[in-house]
This record gives sequence, C-alpha cells and structure tokens, in this order.
Amino acid sequence: MTVNTKTKRMDLAFASLLSDDDEAALTALTRIEQEADAKAIRPLLDALMRAKEGRVKQRITGLLDQVKAPGAADELFRALEDESLAPVRKTVLGVFWNAGIDVRDHLDRFVTIALEGDAQESFECLTVIENQEIWPEHAARLALGRVRNAMTAENDPYKASILNDLTIVLEGRLGVNE
Repeated sequence: MTVNTKTKRMDLAFASLLSDDDEAALTALTRIEQEADAKAIRPLLDALMRAKEGRVKQRITGLLDQVKAPGAADELFRALEDESLAPVRKTVLGVFWNAGIDVRDHLDRFVTIALEGDAQESFECLTVIENQEIWPEHAARLALGRVRNAMTAENDPYKASILNDLTIVLEGRLGVNE
C-alpha cells in the first residue's frame, strides 16, 4: 500500500469517526487501530469530544489508553496546550499513565497543570507523577517547593488534599522526611 493510499484511507476513517452512525465510527476505529500512528491522536480526541456516551466513546478512550506510537507524547502535550480540547483534558492526562508514556523530562508541566487546573486535573497529574518511575532530582526538588507553596493557598479542600498527596509523593522520591 502506498503512503498516499494509506493517507486517504486514514482520512476516510477520521471522517467516519464524526458520523452519527455508531457502526461506521466503530469500523473506522478498527482501521485506525490497525493502521494509524501518533497523528491519529488529534482526530481521536476531536471525535471523543463529539461522541455520545456508549461504545464509541469507550472504544476511543481504550485506543488512546494503549497508544504506543512514536511521537505520541508530543501529540499529547500539544493536545494539553490546545484550549479547544479542554473538555477532554482529563482524558489526555490519563493517557500518559495508562499508556505508560515516559514523561520524565516533563515534571514541571504536570505540576503546573496540577496547580492551575481543577481538582480532577490535579488528581490525574498526581497519578502521572506517582506512576513515572524516574524523575530528575533537581526537577523534583523544584516541583516540591512549588507544590508546598501552592498547597497552603489552595481554597478547595479536595484539591488541597490532592496537593498534599503530591507533596508526599515528591518527598518520597527525594527521600525527604524518612
């Protein structure tokens, strides 16, 4: 199959994702699963925002949670920065840890989202940070200071609790208070 043919097939599959016909969307998702690369992440997120609750939404989330394609991290970070994708931001954050994507050089990004986002986004960031095996020590120390400072000023008790948990995770990684 030529690159041009594959591109056309993927374009048709992406268009079918936006169909009101669940069967057409599910068929498109099967093709995307078999043939797509990291460039499929954006169309999947667009379709996720439009999808009604049900099989299509579950299937899209399942595909995203298994993404292993080269370049997936870059696509996901672009999605986090795109305000038009704000409704699926929590899903994007969850993909990082569900798919086991190595984000060791991006601790600051997750801490910023945890501090600036809502409690659910903070929780997703906590989960990413907990599940990443290695964080550079310097980045972890800077993150710990930022979280400690923000925690005392947080008005939402649930988010403050999450930030406290984040502090404990970072302290544990740094061997603080042992």
